[in-house]
Amino acid sequence: MAALLDPDQLRTLVAFADSGSCRAAASWVHRTPSAVSLQLAKLAQTVSRQLTRREGRRLVLTDDGHELVRHARRILSAHSEALARFTASGLSGPLRVGLPDDYIPSLLPLMLATLAREAPHARVEVLCAPSAELRPLLAAGELDLAILSAQAEPQVGVVLRREPVVWAVSSQHGLQGATDIPLALFPPGCIFRNWALAALTQAGREHHIAMTSRSMPAVQSAVASGFAISVLPRSCLVPGVDELPAQAGFPPLPVVTIVLATSPAADGALTGKLAEAMRSRFLQPGS
Repeated sequence: MAALLDPDQLRTLVAFADSGSCRAAASWVHRTPSAVSLQLAKLAQTVSRQLTRREGRRLVLTDDGHELVRHARRILSAHSEALARFTASGLSGPLRVGLPDDYIPSLLPLMLATLAREAPHARVEVLCAPSAELRPLLAAGELDLAILSAQAEPQVGVVLRREPVVWAVSSQHGLQGATDIPLALFPPGCIFRNWALAALTQAGREHHIAMTSRSMPAVQSAVASGFAISVLPRSCLVPGVDELPAQAGFPPLPVVTIVLATSPAADGALTGKLAEAMRSRFLQPGS
């Protein structure tokens, strides 16, 4: 009998590929690091190929491992779609969703497309606000789901992806050499604002807040016009806004973790399917 690929093992392989280590992948698939290693070994045995190798102290994918990851994404996506077709949620009432407008272009279409399959009768209400404003609403049950920016390893929610945060400057007007750096930042409570101010203070660079706005397009416009420099997720760079290279001398910034978090009162089954489908599709090449 021909060997069969185990979806759980494929899911673990994708988690390892996207997180970069067995330890990080373990939190994504709710297993121990040793269990992740065992699943990768079993999968390698199934396909009779070496999927990982040691590179110094790190475990990395081989060429066969990368190739199988590409197949795994397609298989898991088809698996999710098939389940959704026959187990669609019976939710027909309002579903209250929150997210910062940073993620509207990349994540909102993906979330809505997933909800159209998973809960086709839901009436979706979307609130766009900074993560700092969404968290208390989620805790109070005033939102069912929220996409949030988090620092380091979040205590709650499902990780959708991790993304570099960069210094953003106008493509036409260089401000990086200014003796007193003008900044366009989001309101107090935003982790990007905290990171920018802390990094510049620690580096001893003079700076001042030239503009504050809760609107991503407003901040992007301030940067593109040459009015100020900002700190943005790399995916939020738009035409007219460039990432400052490392040689510009600005201090490095952390990586932001993008999380799908839920209210305790939310439909757990729907949330789980939504998170898995979104992460699978968001991490596909070209998505």
